[in-house]
Amino acid sequence: MVKALEDDLEVLRAEYGRMLHYAYRNRSAYDRLSYLFAAESFQQAWKRSRYLDQLAEHRRHQVDQINATRSDLAARIAQLRERRDQKTTLLNGQQQERAELDRDKNTRETALARLRKEEARLKGTLRKQEGQRRELDAAIRKAIEAELKPKSGGGTGKGGKLELTLTPEARELNAELEKNKGRLPWPVAKGIITSRFGKQPHPVLKGIVIENNGIDITTEKGATVRAMFRGEVSSVIVIPGAGKAVILTHGAYRTVYSNLRDVTVAKGQKVDTKQGLGTVLNEDGTALAHVELWKVTTDGLVKVDPAPWLAQP
Repeated sequence: MVKALEDDLEVLRAEYGRMLHYAYRNRSAYDRLSYLFAAESFQQAWKRSRYLDQLAEHRRHQVDQINATRSDLAARIAQLRERRDQKTTLLNGQQQERAELDRDKNTRETALARLRKEEARLKGTLRKQEGQRRELDAAIRKAIEAELKPKSGGGTGKGGKLELTLTPEARELNAELEKNKGRLPWPVAKGIITSRFGKQPHPVLKGIVIENNGIDITTEKGATVRAMFRGEVSSVIVIPGAGKAVILTHGAYRTVYSNLRDVTVAKGQKVDTKQGLGTVLNEDGTALAHVELWKVTTDGLVKVDPAPWLAQP
């Protein structure tokens, strides 16, 4: 379109130039009055006058055409420049959007890599904790079974069943513990239960279920772990990589306090309610006290949820 307008303009300019050149070369013949008076008759003079008017009109028309073509050409060029600017703006916007998408992609990829790394770390921690829980579970069973003295003189009765004979004092302690269910003091002065008893979904890893034999209480760094009820220290256990654990006997019940950095009591020692047993272990910046409640029955050892036994905060 622009090329066609430029060609038209060039043709009009050339034609107009030739017209002016011709008029200039023959300017003496264009002395209107002389030209008219040189006519041989009025009819010829009238035709000459008409011819001069048509020639002048043609020149004006040519000028108008040139101006119109020039205006059309300028308008078309302006329109094309506007479109070019629009396309440039659009292209710049697309390039910015593409760059932003690339940045977002890189951010997502970095975040995904970080999440995968964190997931791998959590799975590794989970495997370690599961191994420690199994070790603690086996150690608790071994310690409780070792302290039992069934009538037959062994650790277990016939068919693998446990036989437990309570002294009058132990029966009284057992009854008092059961009477105080829901009123036992917390094993730490300050804390919140962050993992409850039984099977539950992992708080971060999807599709993974963990099983807690007790409750986990997040507390202050260096917090003292206390006895929830008076009793006797029946065992002190060391779990490699997971600190120490203390088992207290309360008749047929056993309370277990694990994930301890150090222990301040010894086997055979009698302790009072809220007496300090040791200091919580601080691992990865988290102070976590683990508490379990076991009951000895003729059918074996039963794990009990400690949370309902604690006083409501």
